[in-house]
Amino acid sequence: MPASLSHAQVTVGTAAVQLTTSTQRCNDGVRVKALAGNSGTVYVGVAGVTALTGWPLTAGQEVLFPVQTANAIWAIASASSQVVAFFAE
Repeated sequence: MPASLSHAQVTVGTAAVQLTTSTQRCNDGVRVKALAGNSGTVYVGVAGVTALTGWPLTAGQEVLFPVQTANAIWAIASASSQVVAFFAE
């Protein structure tokens, strides 16, 4: 079990953003969910993610990435002001 849990909501636009700079170690990975109010698609992946390489999430969808540190996940969106929530376990 991690010493602490990390979670937040992050606004994503048309430039890639790192979901967190926390180097927290994750036992179960990072779960990312596109909020229900989003109008566009959010693409999630590692550094350098693009709309062509990321895992697409439309409003309400989520994915679990089996990564070892919370700062490994980045996101970019098809429109400005899209929001994702993440939970590092």
